Amino acid sequence: MNSWTMRFRVGNGGTSMWPLCLKYHVAAITYYPVASVDLRNFSKEYLPKQWEELSPSQKFSLFSVAFEMKEGDIIYVRDKGKIIAMGKVTSSYFFDKKKRIIDDNEVPWAHQVSVDWRLDFPETSSENTGPTQFTVWRLKADELKAIEATSGRSFHQAKVDEAMEGELFKKEATFKSRNRLLIQSKKALSNYRCEVCDFNFSENYGSLGKEYIIAHHLEPIGQRKELSKTTLDDIALLCANCHSMAHKKNPPVPLENLKKAKR
Repeated sequence: MNSWTMRFRVGNGGTSMWPLCLKYHVAAITYYPVASVDLRNFSKEYLPKQWEELSPSQKFSLFSVAFEMKEGDIIYVRDKGKIIAMGKVTSSYFFDKKKRIIDDNEVPWAHQVSVDWRLDFPETSSENTGPTQFTVWRLKADELKAIEATSGRSFHQAKVDEAMEGELFKKEATFKSRNRLLIQSKKALSNYRCEVCDFNFSENYGSLGKEYIIAHHLEPIGQRKELSKTTLDDIALLCANCHSMAHKKNPPVPLENLKKAKR
């Protein structure tokens, strides 16, 4: 079993394809010369002629996904100097003919492996985990140990679609923890419409409102007396108005009551 780091941004700092990878349970990569070439028709020894148009780092990254990643391997998601998530590879390379993931340049990210993404991995530094110029990097033993030591987490300690929230911690005052990746997953799997009034921010504010919605815990974390589990079904997605109305009362107004009250 190998462990890898992988980035999902267009270019060096463009749009992140991570939410879509999370939504479709895949790790995806692309490079323009071979964007439409199904590498299942080739082998390590016999590669398409377009391969020579790639840079050395591009060749390394795509070769790793197409020919070296195997079921059971672990992928750590690398983004802006941090490791933000992890997952287990559940299938070898395939070419997504449906082209579900397309970037801002209309280039499909069709080179994929299926991944069981985990949602409760704490953000940790990606420092000393391989060269930054590689989109994909196979972690050496000491690099993997650095990630596990910094995060305090290995793959087998994580959950797939739930996370523990509400644990008390101290920092000048007392707060209760929330799991950012659980909320990110809920949003990525949605159509970004309010579950009460169907409002969509991008339809009303254009690009400014793209992929914006507010996560609302049906059981408020602030009222929990101890650490407890939150699942995707325990989170609703609301517009700002409906979210404010839900919190007009304590405990919050049930969503069905909000729908009935709306005029």
